[in-house]
Amino acid sequence: MDAKYIVADSGGSSTNWGIVLKNNEVVFIQTGSLHPKYALSADYPIGKLKDQFKEMNVPLYFYGAGCSSESVQAEMRTLLSQLGFSEVTIYPDTLAACKALYGNSAGWVAILGTGSILVRYDGSNIIDRVGGYGSLIGDEGSGFYFGKLLVQYLLRSEQWKEEWIAVFESRSWILSKLASADVQHWISGLGEKTSAMDFRFLHEENARLFVELYCLPVPGLKQISFVGSYGYAQKMVFTEAFEQAGIQMGKGIASPIKDLVSYYQMNE
Repeated sequence: MDAKYIVADSGGSSTNWGIVLKNNEVVFIQTGSLHPKYALSADYPIGKLKDQFKEMNVPLYFYGAGCSSESVQAEMRTLLSQLGFSEVTIYPDTLAACKALYGNSAGWVAILGTGSILVRYDGSNIIDRVGGYGSLIGDEGSGFYFGKLLVQYLLRSEQWKEEWIAVFESRSWILSKLASADVQHWISGLGEKTSAMDFRFLHEENARLFVELYCLPVPGLKQISFVGSYGYAQKMVFTEAFEQAGIQMGKGIASPIKDLVSYYQMNE
């Protein structure tokens, strides 16, 4: 593959890669998440990526969830350099969202995916942020937080509908999942798993919490654009929650990778 450079965006569930060829065509592929909590573990299967990107001796611009600190960026740079790229540059995934949505202009950006955060972008850098505390003590408005609300609701419900039983079996089955090693991944995926069920009231509660805890404390906030598969799936719910708070919904995209690659191509 006659590549010029590669742009990657990694979230809590997957990594999207945009391989920009010398003729300016782009090849998009998806792999598993390269979140540091997975990628920097001793048992991460780095060999699979080595096979996928062998002989790709080109620059990599990598944007990743969990990659805000310089120490983690250094570790991820060391890891990804093993894949044979000529140069590896690491950025937080929040900056990918900002560049994808606003390019070189300024604005407020919400991440509404597996996790959540609200950031202010000045056209080059992130200059302010609200939230981003992670799933243990934050992430209201995210797919993971919806999963938490859903599990709590199911465990408290006395009468179960047949469609719930088809997916969740019983309270004891849920409790066994909560004790499993993949519990966070399972909870994160409950929004998609229950998309055909009527849990709009929980999505509304989730959006309301995001507005209340992240948006309302920001004086003069008038418009938000967002990135995230959960927010995209629940765009109408978030639009209503924003409008009730006097905030206009700007651009919304499920994934930043295509717009992020376009940003690089326009700034070559």
